[in-house]
Amino acid sequence: MRQRAILFDIDQTLLLKKPSTTEMVLETVLHYDPAVTIEAVQQAYAASELWQGEQVRKENETGVRMPDEEYIAHVAQVYGQALQLRPDAVQELIRLFTQGYESEYILAPGAWEVLESLKAEGVLLGIVSNNHAKIRQVLDDMGILDFFGTVIISEEVDLYKPDAAILKLACRQLGAAPEACLYVGDHPFDILCAHDAGMPVVWLPVNRFMKTPDYVGIPEYTAESLKDALKFIKTNHEKG
Repeated sequence: MRQRAILFDIDQTLLLKKPSTTEMVLETVLHYDPAVTIEAVQQAYAASELWQGEQVRKENETGVRMPDEEYIAHVAQVYGQALQLRPDAVQELIRLFTQGYESEYILAPGAWEVLESLKAEGVLLGIVSNNHAKIRQVLDDMGILDFFGTVIISEEVDLYKPDAAILKLACRQLGAAPEACLYVGDHPFDILCAHDAGMPVVWLPVNRFMKTPDYVGIPEYTAESLKDALKFIKTNHEKG
């Protein structure tokens, strides 16, 4: 089937934060345990992402959202367990995640070229992201907002991946059937969400420690970069 639309995630897909969460966690915990390595923090990040995916999935099913303070504390505890941190180090991570930290977004390598190439071929483009409304301004500041025919932000529509309804909403707004779309995202649960919506998915794992639980399924393609993803998208598009 010819792909008529490509939907993208934002964080760790189209945009990257500098410094990254992994970099900030490493800087924080090194004050408590100088032996912690970047590889260990990457593993902890992967565990944190899985916990967050499971939690949002549970919240979607129950309709009950965990308070932000409790959510952040759980995320910090995941890092604490994975890195075997002292309680005071975990508390420092809670402060880090609560207060935020100074960072800026940059375009992911190849993002502009990929979007420009797809747009030039007449492919419909959209964004679907578990994110806050302010991210729209970031997309505009990065100069890519106009590439997209629809931008669906979870906070604005009260739908959160892996609920397939959020992807189906984007398809409706683009006028494309789900089976004629493809999703590109970094989170393991992006695979689950896309498949539940009836569309293939290109997965961009953040690091080599990212795992997909058996029930999530296998992505149609695991890409090393956006440009690598584009090769698969174009081949899939041409065969459709």
